[in-house]
Amino acid sequence: MEERLPSAAHSSRPFLLPTGPVIALLLCLGVPRGLAQSTASGCGASATTHQVFSHAGPLLRGIEHAPRNAIRPENLKWELPIVGATGVLIAEGDQPAADRIQGRSIQHLARLWSNVGLGTEIGVGFATWSIGCIDRKSSLRDNGLTALAAMGAAGTLDLALKLAFDREFPYKPGSHGDFWGGGRAFPSGHAATSFAFAAAIAHRYPHSRWVKWGAYGLATGVALSRYPGKRHYLSDILIGSTLGYVTGVYVAEH
Repeated sequence: MEERLPSAAHSSRPFLLPTGPVIALLLCLGVPRGLAQSTASGCGASATTHQVFSHAGPLLRGIEHAPRNAIRPENLKWELPIVGATGVLIAEGDQPAADRIQGRSIQHLARLWSNVGLGTEIGVGFATWSIGCIDRKSSLRDNGLTALAAMGAAGTLDLALKLAFDREFPYKPGSHGDFWGGGRAFPSGHAATSFAFAAAIAHRYPHSRWVKWGAYGLATGVALSRYPGKRHYLSDILIGSTLGYVTGVYVAEH
């Protein structure tokens, strides 16, 4: 998730709030009153910290094995179309699409919606976890924690890619979406964290059609709103959404 400092209104490189570490910190500090000393609920500060960072080991192993898994035939079936679509967008589609967005009002509205949508997902995750803690319902607690851990993991991976590719933002004056041009556009953090939330929730509630549709519908709205908000190019959104989905599924299954 990215926010601009008030003093940097005309800067092409906004201050980045690393979503992953922030969510982990909030989880560790936001233990419901009365449960901070409890181990029976599994919601004490030390237990929560352990659960949050217990996802790190499997995630790091997944990253380590990613190159080998990427060339598996079953993965290439969906990877190649996404890579191809991303290449076409970067070469031919990103800049013309961004140039069509001129109205200030629609940009402001889209940015507002994307932030409200992402905040809603984080709030739902925390609410689910907190209610599970208070009512001592382990499944509810774990579902909320898994969703938040998936968002944190996707946000951390997204930040690493942003720093690596350093792509210009579409709102930067004279921007052509150049990589290593001074920016943090690629990939979209809102798309990554939103789809990580949706994928984790969908896997935790596999038989609830409305929960899955609602989660993916909200994630799609958040991700796509980054385009009219002129915060990201279309290829940024596509790769961010893919990163979030894969991360969410992996965290939910491990």
